[in-house]
Amino acid sequence: MENQDIIISVISPVYKAELIVDKLIERLIEVLRNLNVSYEIILVEDASPDKSWEKIMQNAKKFSQVKGIKLSRNFGQHQAITAGLEHA
Repeated sequence: MENQDIIISVISPVYKAELIVDKLIERLIEVLRNLNVSYEIILVEDASPDKSWEKIMQNAKKFSQVKGIKLSRNFGQHQAITAGLEHA
């Protein structure tokens, strides 16, 4: 039974996560697909000094459920989550 009335938004701040973004998305998609609901994954890049943003954008092109938000400077995880919630 698939319930398309339910939409789950997963929000995660991203900082110095270039090496784990792909795995994070892979695992989230695996779990969320099994729930049989609509979902989106919102990754908020908090002015990370590595290539986290590039990884987010690569995954957003690959998976329509992945969205990226890039903050102009490092605001911290609480503000990054708030930005994701406002987008959701």
